[in-house]
Order: sequence, then C-alpha cells, then structure tokens
Amino acid sequence: MNQSNKEKVQSMFAALAGGDLETLKSYLHPDVVVKEADCLPFAGVYRGPEGYLELVQKVTGTWVDPDFSVKAMLGEGDLVVVVSELTAKNKAGTFFTMPMTEVFYFTDGRVSEVRPYYYDTHKLAELNAQKY
Repeated sequence: MNQSNKEKVQSMFAALAGGDLETLKSYLHPDVVVKEADCLPFAGVYRGPEGYLELVQKVTGTWVDPDFSVKAMLGEGDLVVVVSELTAKNKAGTFFTMPMTEVFYFTDGRVSEVRPYYYDTHKLAELNAQKY
C-alpha cells in the first residue's frame, strides 16, 4: 500500500526524531526548496536534500532543547499543512513557545517545497539576539 502524502510527512518527522537522515532524505525531491524569512537567524533559501539538512541543523542549533509538537496535520492532494508549536530556550536561557505552520508541497510523490510560517518572526529574532 502506498503512503499518503500526510503519512509521508509523518514518516519524515519520525525519521528526523530518530536521527535517520537517509530515510528523511528519501522523502525529499532532488530539487526541494525551503525559504526562511530574512529576519530569522537561519534566514535564506535552502535547496536540495543537503540544503534541507543544513537548515535542520541551523534551526536545531539556534535554540536549546527545541521541541516541535504537532497539533494538527491536514493533507489534500499534493499539499500537506502542519500546525505545530516550537518550544525551546534561547542561548540566554529564556524559555519560549512559538506557534507555527508549515506547508509541504509534493511533486512526483516527494516533498518539493516547504513554506514555514512562524507566528512572530521578529520575536524569534529578538530571542536570538539576547546575549548569554
């Protein structure tokens, strides 16, 4: 039985949580692209599976003990929307919670684009700028 796109995103998250980067990459289209907002500490455009992994490292390395909690996941055709919450501390030790949404687009059965939307990108930039 083939996985639905929603199940593929769930499997990606499970692979990432388990440190299985090869499985994670198998769900990514060779031309996958992720664009992060310019004001974020991990701003930029990340291309290809290696670029995706680079972004994951930057995001998880920016915060202390980051945890992404999925609240809802909706799949329709070549689109999956994930509503989640990021909880972490910044390097100064300030705890925060940030609602976010990610939209996953699929091409040829694999993730070809991810659009992350953080509730307050400026707050994340401020938290990142706090000194130790």
